[in-house]
Amino acid sequence: MKKNLFRSALAIVCLSLLFVSCGKERIKSVRPQFVFKHTVNGYELQKGVMNYTNYAGNLYQVDELQYFISEITLRTNDGQVIPITTDNAIHYVDLDIPSTLEWAPADRAPVTGYSSISFVFGINEAKNKTGLFVNPPERDMFWPDMMGGGYHLMKMNGNWLSASDTIKPFNFHLGIGMIDDANIFYQNYFTVTLPLNIQAGTLSNVYTINMNIEKWFEAPNLWDWNAIGGQIMQNQDAMHKAAENGMNVFSVKHEGKDIVYHD
Repeated sequence: MKKNLFRSALAIVCLSLLFVSCGKERIKSVRPQFVFKHTVNGYELQKGVMNYTNYAGNLYQVDELQYFISEITLRTNDGQVIPITTDNAIHYVDLDIPSTLEWAPADRAPVTGYSSISFVFGINEAKNKTGLFVNPPERDMFWPDMMGGGYHLMKMNGNWLSASDTIKPFNFHLGIGMIDDANIFYQNYFTVTLPLNIQAGTLSNVYTINMNIEKWFEAPNLWDWNAIGGQIMQNQDAMHKAAENGMNVFSVKHEGKDIVYHD
């Protein structure tokens, strides 16, 4: 009897160890999740409050912010590129719609070390066509057909205090550009690559992508609304400068933990 009890107990222990071992083996991949935040000088953006000053000395406020993120990829420490949006998913972010501030694409990524994350700010030329979206709010990002069609890459609307102490509106919009009505169109989407330091053996599937609003107006192009004006949709030179500044706007943080086992 004692021998049988010992064998039963031993079998249970072995089976438990097997399950734990199998649990470790099961963590092959995770579904990445992305959280979008928006700050000014390190603090959460406060909409509708004119208490921000850019490098050119313009006092300003932000009232609305909407944009698209697409083509997210992760690069492993050994150089492998892992596409996260293989189903051509395009994500719409809107400060006024809290549900858009998080995104979990269907793709999974292997649990390994990662050196960087990349994404397209906006929508690339092949996809950015009129009719891509049929429902709001994405549909309401349409860009006029006479200006190239498709959709805004971003809308940032607000106000600034002009040199004459007059509060004026600004529409900091990015989309397809055109110069001198020559029917030559210019694409203003761009790719952002941000460094990561994720080591193998770390389960890291939550990535917080932060838009540092103030950097839209800093470098490499100093932004002075008194010189540039508040409306840039029909000003390709201004949109190009905005896109160049946009390369420096984002930062990323990841939440990770050491892998023990997976239930």
